[in-house]
Amino acid sequence: MPADNPSLTPEQQRDCERLLAKSQEAFILAIELFNRPTIRYRVEGCAFFLCNAWELMLKAYLIKHDGYESIFYPGKTQRTLSLTDCVKKVMTNDKDPVRLNLESIDELRNTGTHFVVEEYEITYGPIFQANIRNYDDKLRDWHGIEICDRIPDNYLVLSVNRTDIDGETLRTKYTPEVAERLLRMQTSIDQTTEEENNTKYSAYFRTEFVLSKKHDGIAIHVDNNADVNARIIKQVVDPTSRYPYRTKKLIELVNRNLKRRGVSFVYKDDRSAKFNKYHFSLFVGCYDMKQDEKYCYDLSLSEEQRKGSHSYIYSEKAITFIVNEIAKDPQHIIQKLRDKMRRMGK
Repeated sequence: MPADNPSLTPEQQRDCERLLAKSQEAFILAIELFNRPTIRYRVEGCAFFLCNAWELMLKAYLIKHDGYESIFYPGKTQRTLSLTDCVKKVMTNDKDPVRLNLESIDELRNTGTHFVVEEYEITYGPIFQANIRNYDDKLRDWHGIEICDRIPDNYLVLSVNRTDIDGETLRTKYTPEVAERLLRMQTSIDQTTEEENNTKYSAYFRTEFVLSKKHDGIAIHVDNNADVNARIIKQVVDPTSRYPYRTKKLIELVNRNLKRRGVSFVYKDDRSAKFNKYHFSLFVGCYDMKQDEKYCYDLSLSEEQRKGSHSYIYSEKAITFIVNEIAKDPQHIIQKLRDKMRRMGK
């Protein structure tokens, strides 16, 4: 979080704080609006409030870094910068996936709101989901604010329709101009998504059912007489979708989740200690996490493994497990793990 700009007057500092408060209100409104299925205009409304939330947050950032005058156009003290100009001033890399994501939503806000098209949800759902996470990250990085102090973390997951857009259906449902415009937008976003291959531009959450003898998930069984067919996948094609975290990111998220839950992690009498790589190694050793497919996947090739070279990635379950274990006894958990390692002879 950048330090407050000493050149700001108390009134300007309060204006900055009000910008951030309004930004968070707009952000929460965007989520609540998108997740209300009875509102047909919810996608367009969500785009409006997300753009509003980002514009206010970016202006607060500019004030802190460049002074109060930086949010106004030169010589026009009554006209503040547009979202587009704020983005260009703060995110100077025009290839930044966070910027590309926000520009896609800004385009919808500027042009899509002239049409009420229900299929916008299919096109923009993953874009919105990535934007929600990006806002959460930037609000924390730029201003030291946790949006999850105001809303639960699970509210940051949108209910997104993942069906496909059918061109012929669109052409029979809408005028040629509207149908072709929506198809062009879908094609453009698909191309950018493929080129970027980055969850900061487009993301969605999915549920997978896995047939397993272990009882650690949702219990299902196969019914040969069922009316609805399901496709059984023999192999997970992309392990990074199930195990998205390297060690550094996992440690960062453990610390973040402990803070959100108000858990004071203690190590060597330091009540403001941070969970680190050493602490993680204790969890890995005590619970054989690298051998448990719930938590870990080895990306290395067979030849690399034979030579003792490994490249591990971790799942969301690994983070949840570690945070839950620490929360049970944050003051003594590390000592307990060290004692257990000694008993195991490790």
